[in-house]
Amino acid sequence: MNSRKTATSASLPTKVQQLVAQWVNEDPTLDSLTRLAGSVKSSRSLHSAPVRTVGETSSSRDVKSLARKTASPPRGPSPISPAVSPKLSPKIRRKILALSPPEANNIGIDAHRGGAGTRVKLPGLTKAELKKPLERIQHAKPATPSPAAPSESKIPQFYFPNGQPPKDRASAIRLSDVQAIFDAATQDGKRLSKQQFDEVCKVCKLPRYWKGLLFRAVAGGSSKKKVDFGSFTALWRRLTKQYHDGASRFIRLATQLQRDYLVFDDLLPLVQCVVEDHPGLSFLREASEFVTCYISTVICRIFYTVNRSWSGRITAAELRRSNLLSVIEGLEDMSSINEEMNFFSYEHFYVIYCKFFEMDNGRRILDISDLSEYGEYGLTPSVLKRVLSKAVLRFSSKEGVMEYRDFVWFMLSEEDKTSPTSIEYWFRCLDLDGDGVISMYEVEHFYGDQLERMQRSGMEPFSFGDCLCQLLDMVSPKQSEYITLRDLKACGNAKVFFNTLFNFSKFVEHENRDPFAKEVADSENAVSDWQKFARVEYDNMVAGDVDPDQDDGEFDGDGEDPLLAALTTIDDEEESSQ
Repeated sequence: MNSRKTATSASLPTKVQQLVAQWVNEDPTLDSLTRLAGSVKSSRSLHSAPVRTVGETSSSRDVKSLARKTASPPRGPSPISPAVSPKLSPKIRRKILALSPPEANNIGIDAHRGGAGTRVKLPGLTKAELKKPLERIQHAKPATPSPAAPSESKIPQFYFPNGQPPKDRASAIRLSDVQAIFDAATQDGKRLSKQQFDEVCKVCKLPRYWKGLLFRAVAGGSSKKKVDFGSFTALWRRLTKQYHDGASRFIRLATQLQRDYLVFDDLLPLVQCVVEDHPGLSFLREASEFVTCYISTVICRIFYTVNRSWSGRITAAELRRSNLLSVIEGLEDMSSINEEMNFFSYEHFYVIYCKFFEMDNGRRILDISDLSEYGEYGLTPSVLKRVLSKAVLRFSSKEGVMEYRDFVWFMLSEEDKTSPTSIEYWFRCLDLDGDGVISMYEVEHFYGDQLERMQRSGMEPFSFGDCLCQLLDMVSPKQSEYITLRDLKACGNAKVFFNTLFNFSKFVEHENRDPFAKEVADSENAVSDWQKFARVEYDNMVAGDVDPDQDDGEFDGDGEDPLLAALTTIDDEEESSQ
């Protein structure tokens, strides 16, 4: 009986040794030890979490359980014979202690802690068996990281508020080419004026008419007449480092890199360059007063079309959604400024300013009595009061009067009620309480003036109930109790809706129209209502002011502009009377 116990106790360490050697040489164990060795090198904690091997089997767990039962107390003598255990150098002991997982103590490794260090006693393993896994660990390749979960994977950047950076530097300009332009100006001390920035814009791949914005940004907004290459380089590097598309660079140049939005005055240098350099406006450069009016008209039209938020600030997002930058670039290929009908047309400016000039009586402002003359007294008093209120006034300092810039917005909205800004303009006028919807009460309020005009003109009046049914059928609102801005934009009949409520002349014209003729005209010509109106009005004005044999209506500098002549005569009369 004693001999069996002795044999069992002698064979147990040998079995544990074999299992330890097998466990150490398994690939999962080596991977774990490799990671732990890397943790040691990076000074991280080794025992922050227990090491678990993939190859652990039920048999190994049984051996561990058996080893725990036969393990000696922490401070007692080791059950393994000292003759069986190899003598390890302190260096190997420290390595084994560092590389051994916490479970090692459960399979026969007994740690004896003493004073300053730790003494480790292992089962009977030869030096070759210990050295082999250590060499495999040292020469093992780093473990390939497992692919991250989809939720943890890095999402590539998809939003670039300042434009997407170029993938290569081939599109970047060479500053040496710009420096050559500055060096050529030897007479001016290698400095350039604004008029000499044409070549700089060409090298920088900017539209020609950006030169006013670029020069002012280089000059830092000061009144410098000329700038040097050092100032240009400082600005250009700041600009191209952070801003990568036309919209963001346009805004930063116009604001001298101070803001990310445009206000009215930021566009003055741009339009001034168009006036100074475009061949179609050569006749206008001699009259400074009318140049100012033209510039104001163009900037008002830009804000009317581009500033969709009505904030008075054009952002980069709004600029990207508009066609302003492409229009500015296209001006270089146009011999006549009237070919551009979105913002810069002189004919359109002529029509707007003449209409304002006819009604202002030399006061440069309009009140409700002046504005009522517009369109042969077609607008009702109730809507004119709203037009002269802060609901739609953008530039006038007080209610009840309208200056020229607000008149530009009014006229564009009145003559083309199909554009998004026009629909918003008149919606604001009809929304009396500002709750964001047009109620049936508000519809009845504005239709009341129309009903009175029908009665005075001898026309058979439409009752409000009949009119309301037609309007609801026309708009088809989602809620029958009120009409929203979205309803008006989606229905396609906003023009008729507005004219029915507050423009008597156009309401009567619509009722007497030939629907078939209108459909044919619209299908043949996609020109906007504003462009049609401006073309007819311009022809009528020119025909009444200029000899038909003199010109065809487009001024190229050879003849006298009737607008300039008329306004000059009025100014002379005012000066003589004073």
